Amino acid sequence: MGDPNRRLKKAREALLLTQAQLAEKVGTDPRTIRRWEFSESKPSLQYQAKLCKALNKKPEELGFIEVEEQSSVQFHPFETNDGDFTRRNKIYPDQIQNLANASRLLPSESSLPTSSIFLFNEPLTDPHAFYARDLEREILLNRTYRRASTSIVGPRKIGKTWLLHYLLLVAPTELGAHFRFAYLDATAPSCRTIAGFTLAAINELGFPLSQATQGLRELEKVIRELKTKNVVPVCCIDEFEGLSNRDEFTIDFFRGLRAMTQKYHLVLVVVSKDPLIEIVGKEVETSGFFNVFEQVTMRPFDVEEARTFIEEKCMHAEFTNQECQYLWKYGQEGEQQWPPLRLQLVGKMLLEDKIHYSYLPHDQNYWKKFEQRLEEKYRGVHMK
Repeated sequence: MGDPNRRLKKAREALLLTQAQLAEKVGTDPRTIRRWEFSESKPSLQYQAKLCKALNKKPEELGFIEVEEQSSVQFHPFETNDGDFTRRNKIYPDQIQNLANASRLLPSESSLPTSSIFLFNEPLTDPHAFYARDLEREILLNRTYRRASTSIVGPRKIGKTWLLHYLLLVAPTELGAHFRFAYLDATAPSCRTIAGFTLAAINELGFPLSQATQGLRELEKVIRELKTKNVVPVCCIDEFEGLSNRDEFTIDFFRGLRAMTQKYHLVLVVVSKDPLIEIVGKEVETSGFFNVFEQVTMRPFDVEEARTFIEEKCMHAEFTNQECQYLWKYGQEGEQQWPPLRLQLVGKMLLEDKIHYSYLPHDQNYWKKFEQRLEEKYRGVHMK
């Protein structure tokens, strides 16, 4: 985290705007404005332009470009041998390199290890490493704050678990201390039975218990006690497909969970590949279990979300314009879609090649082997 962006804050306050009012003007949320002002993250070029317009300031007046760099700013398209790719995806000039330091470190001298920039198939430990997904974050945080339940749905490796862990990481500051969280992986051996699920949930909520012989009734006691203390219990269930065993997790189990959301304000946040009704079956539909959720569907990044990711990551990795273009090209899968996992992998591979001096951008054979390695690694962890 850098020094607070006092210029941005001062410009906002000069117009007597609150963070919420400025957020409305540029199309984001107050939480993001606060992060920008405290330099917890940096606005993408798209949002920089919106902020300049809303505050009637130039980029350097808002701390986006250092004054001494202005003379070096040149606007030109990304250049690539694949001109059709550039036109097809409407990749316009930007200031990625102008926002980075003019004097670059050699790859071997980089102060940032590869793992701290591109996180491929790793757990989320820093909420600032979670890019884009603004709408999904807002829905999840707002519904949790209002004690409402959310279902996160999407294909494998699309970022569902990262969104769940983002909630867990920011909850203390964004929601407050009166929320108590339990994280459960429904495919874990401990969750194969109702007794095991109940025991794991109770322990995660901070109530040590050696065994749970009464099933959900014991969880209900804990939830009821938390309510008397004005504490909101939030049960986050990853890999919800693990509860699909109908012989064990019957309709009464789902009715019981729903009842606790209604009576004791238990919040459920569940993660699954498929919609809940396809997991628990039609017979549970009569339980009303689905009625307490809003479904949030995770998809690959669109072009604007990919732009936000690529701009910031390229700046941290000190990539050239051409290298950023390779991230656009090889990170794409399908029409106007950039899966975040694939983007992370492409960036990681490029940076590793540069660090180990095996990066040969002018060698066509290098790119053939690069693409082959990329597909082998990506398909090794990603199944459609």
